[in-house]
This record gives sequence, structure tokens and C-alpha cells, in this order.
Amino acid sequence: MKEKKRIYISDVHMNAGRGINPQGGKHPYEWLGEEEANRFAKFLKYINNPSEIKEIILLGDLMDNWVYPVDEVPPTFQDIIDADINKNIVRELTALSQNEDMSILYFPGNHDMGLTKEDIERNFPGMIFGGKAAHDSAYRTSRLHAEHGSAYAMFNAPDAFNSPGSRLPLGYFISRIVATRECATGISDRHYWTYADDILEILGPQKLGASVFEAILEEAGLPESTIIKMPSKGGKEITIVASEVKEKYACLYDQWQSHYGPGVAYKAIMAEIGYLGDIADNLCKKGDTTVVIFGHSHDWELDKDKWFVADRIYANCGTWCDDKRPCTYVETEKDKDNKMHIVRVVEWKDNKAILLKEESVAL
Repeated sequence: MKEKKRIYISDVHMNAGRGINPQGGKHPYEWLGEEEANRFAKFLKYINNPSEIKEIILLGDLMDNWVYPVDEVPPTFQDIIDADINKNIVRELTALSQNEDMSILYFPGNHDMGLTKEDIERNFPGMIFGGKAAHDSAYRTSRLHAEHGSAYAMFNAPDAFNSPGSRLPLGYFISRIVATRECATGISDRHYWTYADDILEILGPQKLGASVFEAILEEAGLPESTIIKMPSKGGKEITIVASEVKEKYACLYDQWQSHYGPGVAYKAIMAEIGYLGDIADNLCKKGDTTVVIFGHSHDWELDKDKWFVADRIYANCGTWCDDKRPCTYVETEKDKDNKMHIVRVVEWKDNKAILLKEESVAL
């Protein structure tokens, strides 16, 4: 006897459509284009199938109000939901939310960390809000743990050290600078976290945050006097200068090292360049978890490991907004007859679901 499936999706990065076809010699900078948006909408329609699927779990970065040039006030989540580019996605999400025979749950990541329960209830009645990213937004079922994964990555984790109110991390400002560069030059290389690894090797951990941010600014050709427009509050324009950002997060590595220990601090840097398997090991060691599912890295993965824990599976959902990567999701299914928990990574291609890899652990 097999239970109905659970579907895990991450990193769609719905945007407001401003940067898809910008004018005035500027280059596209938003991550989800029209073709990708419509492909994802067709996938959502495909999984609206309560005879086979029990739950759909959105593991963060479904929406994105980070990737905007510094001279723009970023859109609100309502702006993104109302954007024409997302109309088909919103229609299918609404249909899923209203289907009483299955559940859809939303657990924010870093690029949508400001999303609220009120945003979800207003736009998608019936969708379950899993909690703010700043407060351990994670999904649990039996021995499975799923969340976005950014909470373990130093530059993207909610920052209680330097931003105790909003918990806005350094990664937000890095995303703004990278979007500015992409808008001006068309260069879309997003593997900027390698700066952190290089600086650690050359300079050590002191002032790592400041050094990384300075390197990002220099690559974008922006001075430290650059003014960054922030989301307005109560109709009031808010700005911050890049030099203030640099100073604010300068000691980020030392703060992590002092609070969590040197081992966790180093793994938090490695998590920024995609190494989340160690984090999955640690979660499994702490309790009875045997399956860990993340997003965040934009690279799908399915790894079964018996070296450091008795028996565990780590899976990554991948992404839907990068034409250099396949559109992937994770699917889980409990086989009670054989007492197995089955985990699959599946690609959505040409309107079909194609199995990429499958593993299983004991229930």
C-alpha cells in the first residue's frame, strides 16, 4: 500500500516583470522570464491531481523582491502577484489552494523572507502559511525535514546580529548590486559566492563580510558612495549608502564563529556555494530525521549517505528560473507494505514529468 505523493518545489523567483524587456539600452535582470513562468503554470495545473498527490510544499523563493537595481524601489509582494507575467501562475496557485482534496503549504526562503500570513490569506485563500523565514520556517512529517536551506548559509540567513528588526541579511544587498551590474552590462554570472571562499583562503575570516561586499561593488563598477533605494515605509522613501552596508556586516563571520562555533561558521560559507549535504547530516544526527529536503542552491541533488549517519537521504529541489538548468522538483511517497520512504527528483520537460533519480530509506 502506497500513500499519496508529496511534491516539493523551490526557487521559482516570480518577479514584477519590470526587468524582462527593459528600455533605454538596459539589459534583462529579473530571473523568471515569460517562457519559464508559463511552463511553471502548466506544471502547477499538472499536479492539481488529488487522486495521486496529497500535499504540495513550496519551499521558498517562490517570489523574489531582492533582484532589483539599486536605483529602483523594489516591488511589494502584491506587485509581484498582480504582475501580468505571473497571471497564469497565480491562476493555478489559486486553483490548488481552493482544492479541498489536497493541501498546499508555503514556507518562505530568503528572497521572499518578508512574506506574511496576511499576504497569503489575501491572495490564496486555503493555502497554508508555514511561518516567517526569520522564525524557523520548516516542514516536518514523520522522519522527514524540509525547508528552503538559506537559514544555514551565512550571507542569506535571517540576520539577528546586525538587523534584529527586519533580519535582512547581507545577501539582500549583494543581490541588489548584482542586479545593478546585470541591468547595466548584461552579465548574468550569479556564482559570486566564490568570493567568500577565495577571501577565506587569502585573508582569513576577519572582516569577511566587508571584503566580500567590497569585491561585489568593485566588480559592478560601483563606488562605496552608491545609494541603495529600499522598500518605502508609510509612503516615506528610505535609502542606505553602500559604505554603511559594508560597515554594518563587516564582522559577520566572527559573529557566527563566536555564536555557533568555528565549524558551523565554516560550513555556513560552504553552504553559500552549494554544499548543503553536511547540513543534512547534522540535522539527521540531532534526531530521528532520515530525509532532508532543501532548495536554495538552484542545483538538484539526490544523495543517499551511510558514512556519517546510519541511513539518510538529502534531496535538493533545484530551480525553475534558470535556462541553463533543468526545471526540477522533489517527490516523496511512503510504501507501507515494504516499510520504505521513497524520494525522487523529477524533471518537468516538454509538459512531461521525467524521473531523474530515486532513492529510499526505511520508514
